[in-house]
Amino acid sequence: MPLHGFNEDEIREYILSSREQLGPRKFAALVRAFHMGDDQTLLTQRPTNTSNPPRPRTVAAGYDYKSKTMFVRFRGEKVGPGLYRDGVGYEYYNVTRREWNRFRSAPSPGRMINTHFNNKPYSPAAW
Repeated sequence: MPLHGFNEDEIREYILSSREQLGPRKFAALVRAFHMGDDQTLLTQRPTNTSNPPRPRTVAAGYDYKSKTMFVRFRGEKVGPGLYRDGVGYEYYNVTRREWNRFRSAPSPGRMINTHFNNKPYSPAAW
């Protein structure tokens, strides 16, 4: 089944081509997320801060220092009072350590994405 317009072979090729750009741990985490659906080691910040606890926009995030890539998982559908499934993931590129640290401590990561990170190159995640 195509994911974000790419078939599985194209996604697999992209992941393999990113091996040298990502650190070994992030590469292994990306492979695990793609093949096993387990993004726990890719998205190390769980949960993210929120200025709206009943309806958080972001639910998890991670960062690769070597490639300067920030990974963010957004809120999915509501499954109970204050509980949401993990939704779609995005990768933000050319993110500095300082920006990552600001994102992690921001009271509203969703607002920071809108005002700052959406001006950077980004794409839907393959995981």
